[in-house]
Amino acid sequence: MTIKTRLAKTISGTLFFLTLFSFSCNSQKNPDSSIEGTASNSLPLVINGTLKNNLVDKVYLERMSERNIPTRVDSSAVSSELKFSFNTTIPEPGIYQINMEGQQVIGLILDGGETLDIVADGLASPDKMPEYTVTGSKNIDTFNKIMTEVQNFGKLRQSLETDFQNAKNPKAQEELRGQYQMALNNNRETIKPLISDLGTSLSGIIAANNFLTPELDGAYLTDLKAKLVAEGQDHYFAKIFIETIDRQSGGMEGSPAPDFDLVNLKGEQVKLSDMRGKTVIIDFWATWCGPCIRSFPGMKQAQDKYADNADVVFLFVNTFERVAPEQWKSHVQNFVDKRGYQYLNPPLDINNSTALAYGVEGIPAKFCIDKDGNIKHKSTGFLGSSEAVYNEMVEWVEGK
Repeated sequence: MTIKTRLAKTISGTLFFLTLFSFSCNSQKNPDSSIEGTASNSLPLVINGTLKNNLVDKVYLERMSERNIPTRVDSSAVSSELKFSFNTTIPEPGIYQINMEGQQVIGLILDGGETLDIVADGLASPDKMPEYTVTGSKNIDTFNKIMTEVQNFGKLRQSLETDFQNAKNPKAQEELRGQYQMALNNNRETIKPLISDLGTSLSGIIAANNFLTPELDGAYLTDLKAKLVAEGQDHYFAKIFIETIDRQSGGMEGSPAPDFDLVNLKGEQVKLSDMRGKTVIIDFWATWCGPCIRSFPGMKQAQDKYADNADVVFLFVNTFERVAPEQWKSHVQNFVDKRGYQYLNPPLDINNSTALAYGVEGIPAKFCIDKDGNIKHKSTGFLGSSEAVYNEMVEWVEGK
C-alpha cells in the first residue's frame, strides 16, 4: 500500500488547502465531535475579522480532520459594526477554517501563535465568488505565493499539452517538450526557495510534501524530516510526514540499510546489524518468481567466488510468498529440497516486513550494503543472463 497525496478541495471558489495524506486512521482527537472550548496544548491564536455584509450573525473557528470533517473550536458573534474576533487557543498545528454560517468558508494553515486580520465578503452570491484577505502571517503569505506559482504553471502545462496534441509534426512536438521542460524548471526554481523559507512550519511541511519529489528533492525532504525530529515536533502532520519520508527513503542508495532480525531454514538468527564491517549482498526472491530463479546461477557463481572471503556475505531473503504464514517455512523448504537450492539457506521474511522496509516493489530485488551499513547499490529484475548477474555482483563487491 502506498501513501498518496491529495490536492485540495475548493470551497466558495477559493483553493482551500492541500491535504497531506489520504489513508484511514484516527489522526486527531475526537475528529467528529464538537471540541469548542477545549485544547490539549493551548497554542494561542488571535483573529480579528471584518465582514462586508450583514447576513451572518455568528462566525465559527473549526478544525478539519483528515477526512475534511470540521470540528468546532470556538465561535464569535458578529457585532453591529460587522466585526468578529477570536482570542482563543488551538490544540495543535493543523488545518482550520473560518465558517461564516456557510455563506463563506476560509481555510487556514495554522501553527499557533498567529495574530491574523481577516476582511471577508461574508456572502455567497450567484454573481461572483466571495472574496477575502488574510494578513498578519508571513507563512500564509509565502504559501499563497507558492500556490499562485503552482496554479500558473498548471495553466501553462495544460496549454502546452493541448498544443502538443494538436502539433502536426515531430519537430513542433520536440519544441513543445523543450518549452514544457523550461517551464517546469522555472517553476521549481521559483517555489523551492519559498518552500525553504517556510522551514518546519506546517505550511512548509504541506508545501514540501505536495510540490517536491523524492527523486529530485530527496536531500531537502530528508533534512526537513531530521529538523522536525530534532525540534521534537509531534503533531499529527509532522508525524505523518516523518513516517512518509522514512518509507520513501527505505531502500534508497546512500541511505542506512534497515536492520532486520530473521530466521533462516536452519533455524539460525540472521540479523543485519551483526554483519557490520562486512559487504552484504541481499537478494529478495520468492518461489513463484521465474526471474528470481533465473538469476540464481549467476548469484551462485558470485557466492562461490567469495566463499573464502569472510568479509562478503550473501543473503537470499525469501519474501512475498503466496502461502499462509504457518505454511511458509515448509513451503520454502520443499522448494529448496526439490530444486537442490540448499546453498540459499534463505532467511524467511514472513509477512514481508523486511522487503517493505527496503521499498521493494518488484522481485528479484538486490541490494549491496557496505561495511558502514549503508545501501551502496540496488537493482530490480533479471539482467538477462547469468554472466550479467555475476558481473554485477563482482562490480558491487569490488567497486569496479
